[in-house]
Amino acid sequence: MNKLPYFITGGAVILAALFAILNRFWTGFVYFVLASLLVLSLFWGVWLIYKYFTDFKEELKDRFVLYKANKVNTTNTTTDMITANEAAYEKQFNKSVLKDKIIKWFIILFCFSVAAMFLIGMILY
Repeated sequence: MNKLPYFITGGAVILAALFAILNRFWTGFVYFVLASLLVLSLFWGVWLIYKYFTDFKEELKDRFVLYKANKVNTTNTTTDMITANEAAYEKQFNKSVLKDKIIKWFIILFCFSVAAMFLIGMILY
């Protein structure tokens, strides 16, 4: 499953290149180029959403454990204090990783906006 995006990306790029070359013989192949790139960008958008809700959420849980350990090591707090106020520390942690979450969602939004542009290109061509 780790290599699935590479295979799909490679296949879609090869198909788009093949259809772009065949465009010399029939101009209708431009729709196949745009459609293959549309499918590619939709795939990446869905794939990144899937990875966000599976791997990134698990990564955030691991990072929260490291965040708590860092708080214990750098401040005068104990693990008992952190477990007693875990909701407050989790809120602080969520504020610190908000930038990462926003960047992930902007990348996903970018994939879908590229897909929309390919769709508009197909309509207007």
